[in-house]
Amino acid sequence: MKKILFSLFLIFGCTLAQAQTDSLFQQYTGKYSFPEGSPVSEIGVIVENGILTATSAMGNSELKATDSKDVYEVVAYAGTATFKRNAEGKVIGVTIQVQDMNLEGTKVEEKQKPAERKEQ
Repeated sequence: MKKILFSLFLIFGCTLAQAQTDSLFQQYTGKYSFPEGSPVSEIGVIVENGILTATSAMGNSELKATDSKDVYEVVAYAGTATFKRNAEGKVIGVTIQVQDMNLEGTKVEEKQKPAERKEQ
């Protein structure tokens, strides 16, 4: 009985930890645009199977957490992605450093869906 109870707590704990990780990653998700002339014009940041991932025309890469807040390793390209925040703490951009390139991107705000009209 103790083994079953322990197993249930372990499963619940792992599920809760995964949910917390996914919600932590959500603050970084979205599209980031880069200035004209950059090697990439846009990247997307998504959570895929619990892994923060950057996607672009040049390929995809896992973004692996580092010891520094808002700094992630760009695994496939041996670089870093540093997310920038505004005064309110909202993620507004990203700086990607890969080899000798330093790319500054701005988070693109998603257009909000029109509010459903209330029947009067």
